[in-house]
Amino acid sequence: MAEDEDLEADLARLVGDTRTADAVRARIRERNLRVAAGAGATLSGILLDLAEGRTTISARTTFGRTLHGRVTIVASDAVVIETAGGLPTYVRLDAIAWLRRLPGRVPPAAAAGDRPAPRSTTFAALAGELAGERPRVTLAVLGEPAVLSGELVAAGTDVLTVRLDGEPPVTAYVSLAQVSELTVLASG
Repeated sequence: MAEDEDLEADLARLVGDTRTADAVRARIRERNLRVAAGAGATLSGILLDLAEGRTTISARTTFGRTLHGRVTIVASDAVVIETAGGLPTYVRLDAIAWLRRLPGRVPPAAAAGDRPAPRSTTFAALAGELAGERPRVTLAVLGEPAVLSGELVAAGTDVLTVRLDGEPPVTAYVSLAQVSELTVLASG
């Protein structure tokens, strides 16, 4: 009988050890899957996940502004964030310092961010589409302490032509590579 009790105790220990080992392996596998999913993430992929989830975000730009709104377009090198006031702001991906969900909002699932942008269009092409409407815009430009405001007259391959506000108004030619943000204030 003692032999039966020892056998039962050994069997119970073996079952317990097996369950513990299985649980450890499951946790390691889950952690490895999370790490692998995060390793393939790109900024444009995460923005795409946030756009599809219609998630309200805050984004800090290298110009020093913080934008609050929803991502509406993800292009190959830019994103459009529609602010709470309904103003679309076109931001170069390389001008985004950080972005985050609003505090207290837990995502339904972890954003993998491992997909390419769905639109192959570029920041320059998006600006070119706008120029035909001649909208009033503000531009955040590298080296300028404040945003520039005026009418977007034209968009070339690497330059924006803007009729700046002021008396008298002045036409400026802005290097597209130096524009980090373009906010549309109103159609022309």
